[in-house]
Amino acid sequence: MTGRCLCLGLTTLALLRCLPLVYLDPCGLSIVPKEPAVAFRGHVVLNCSSTCSTLAHLGWETSVPKVTNEGPGWASLHISSLAVWDLEPQCYVTSTNIIEKARLHVYRFSHPEIHLGAEMVAGRQERITCNVSSLVSGSSPSDINVTLSSGGSTLSESRGSPAVGYSFVAQPTQHGQEIVCQAWLRVGPQVLNDSTRATLQVWALPHSVKISVEQLEFGVGANFTVRCSAEGNPLPELLWDLPSNASVELSDRRRTVTVHSAQRAHSGTYQCLAQNRYGASSGHVNISIVEQRHGIMIVVAVLGVISVLGGAGLWLVRRRFMKS
Repeated sequence: MTGRCLCLGLTTLALLRCLPLVYLDPCGLSIVPKEPAVAFRGHVVLNCSSTCSTLAHLGWETSVPKVTNEGPGWASLHISSLAVWDLEPQCYVTSTNIIEKARLHVYRFSHPEIHLGAEMVAGRQERITCNVSSLVSGSSPSDINVTLSSGGSTLSESRGSPAVGYSFVAQPTQHGQEIVCQAWLRVGPQVLNDSTRATLQVWALPHSVKISVEQLEFGVGANFTVRCSAEGNPLPELLWDLPSNASVELSDRRRTVTVHSAQRAHSGTYQCLAQNRYGASSGHVNISIVEQRHGIMIVVAVLGVISVLGGAGLWLVRRRFMKS
């Protein structure tokens, strides 16, 4: 009583100094993860722990079916097949007003889909598109970026749109080229990404027809070979238009024409025609078959000898005639 009475009549500051000191027990909650990205119809696990100096009893409150586990100073929450878009589960310390909220960023993010032309043909205007479906709770429209690329080079890009397209004139060299579509979606503090790939199938009419032969002139009786090659998709079929079909052999899927014991009738144009269902292209070479040159030289030499002998005989006849 004496101590209490002594405090009477004191100023407010003096009175506070006179009262016993009260030590507050700091107590808080921590949730991990605090703002998770959760796929619609997906599941999530949250862990709540207490920073109270005494072992507090924790619990979870939410409007959807849940499974919880508890222990000294902690409690976990498991939600499966999440089917609501706006949900903030609360972790609390029993018998207190201490609570902590978690924010779930619910989203839908479909796998990117690349759409190619039904039939890409070299030389035609073609278009590639990629589409992504996305939806994020509390974000409309979705914060999304989509790109089309090939060989490490960006072909086209869209920001804030779930679709991207690329127009081009198809080339034969693009057959087998890989196209990559990649999408990035911001969900709360996180950025999700997904990608898909497709391979170009470019059909092409025959092109780059090449004909090769050792030389353009052969002697009568010689053997020679003419070769033809062509590119295209599908692989072209080869046909030949020849000066003569006599003593001619086709081989190597009609890529090669061999002439045996060539005659003058084999002189002319050797034309190779390459064709597939998209068109045709051709190439040609002109070959001459000539008489053997060494035969001509022999004839000339014989005629020369006959001329010399004839001249000598004529001189002898004249000399005898003059003596007589």
